[in-house]
Amino acid sequence: MSQETQSVIAYTAAHGLLGDAWVAAPHVEVDADGIVVRAQAGTPHDPPPIVHDLGRALLLPGMVNAHSHAFQRGIRGATHVRGAHDPSSFWSWREAMYRAAASHDPDTLFAVTLACYRDMLRAGITCVGEFHYLHHSPDGRPYADPNELSRQVIRAAEVAGIRLVLLEVFYARAGAGREPLPEQRRFCDGSVDAYLRRIEVLRGEGVHIGVAPHSVRAVPRAALQELAAYAGRHGLPMHAHVSEQPQENVECMAEHGCSPTALLAETGCLTRPGGFTAVHAIHLEAADFIALAGQQVCACPTTEADLGDGIIPATEHLRSGVLLALGSDSNAVVDLIQEARLLEMHERLRTRSRLCLADPDGQVGRNLLDIATRGGAAALGRPELGRIRVGAPFDACTIDLGHPSLADLDPAQALDALMLSGTAAPVDRVFVGGQRRR
Repeated sequence: MSQETQSVIAYTAAHGLLGDAWVAAPHVEVDADGIVVRAQAGTPHDPPPIVHDLGRALLLPGMVNAHSHAFQRGIRGATHVRGAHDPSSFWSWREAMYRAAASHDPDTLFAVTLACYRDMLRAGITCVGEFHYLHHSPDGRPYADPNELSRQVIRAAEVAGIRLVLLEVFYARAGAGREPLPEQRRFCDGSVDAYLRRIEVLRGEGVHIGVAPHSVRAVPRAALQELAAYAGRHGLPMHAHVSEQPQENVECMAEHGCSPTALLAETGCLTRPGGFTAVHAIHLEAADFIALAGQQVCACPTTEADLGDGIIPATEHLRSGVLLALGSDSNAVVDLIQEARLLEMHERLRTRSRLCLADPDGQVGRNLLDIATRGGAAALGRPELGRIRVGAPFDACTIDLGHPSLADLDPAQALDALMLSGTAAPVDRVFVGGQRRR
């Protein structure tokens, strides 16, 4: 027996998703580098010497969280008491978020991010896109290492064992013609050049990076053009908050005479290699759907509901040729299964119909799982993730079919039950690159 054969480990389960195929008795072999070298239904005639039976479980690809603000996990539960004169809107919630942002130093940012990423792993999330905008000290002065806080996020991901795509945010202003507010100064690099210098250092160290203008409210036209050109030259994914609130559209129209999506198109953000992800994309005009065709939209339904943002028009996005992804955003809820279910349920409420997000074969649960896995992988520029297939890293999770929420179900109905009436509670094992993380 060769050394190569001895280093391969196999995993079996009751049912699972291998590539595009739903199979009974999946058999997956993983080499010492954590790469899948064989994936099939049923045990082969020549299995490796080490075979782990995962039991009565569903074997699924690890989920990919395309939009996270990890530090906001620390304010869950702290924004739900209404003051006597509180308008209780996104904008009042933002004040609490700013207070949290101002409170963090490198040590506390590491701690809250690590806790959040461990929550993600427990929920079956194996890769996260961190939309990171805490860059400098609270008064806006860079640390001795301008990437100090980015490094704390990177370190938290390494300690937790989750994959990270660092979506480094560029932030320049409080709005058209307005200097950054005092509480926004630590988000700001001062210039596009200073921001790109930080990006170059991180890229040179092998960090997976995305370019992330915060929003058209926080980034002027010329900077959007520069950022799009840089991301295009290097084939980097680009993300931005887009039309989360109607006020953003009003301000963009007043400054630029067009919608945020149209401005992003005019500045080259939607027409460059690397792909563009519009986060939220709720309050859109008809032409915006056309402009976003071929790009990604990241929905964050639990946060959008929590903040009263509105309901993402998911069906219209899909009809326009947009690929959907999911994010946990504020991390008040860390569970992409709940995000996926709410995406479908919001659409049912919006359209007063059922089974809105079915794939061409009529499968809703499978399509929601694809959005939570492959959709996020595409948005983060990591197409090798999101599927269990030969040549891909073994990033996977198992779903315990004996869990009370799934017990006594026909296994053929278990995925629909999980995605449309469940949560991440039945996730009992998580693997990242072949390493068990839960």
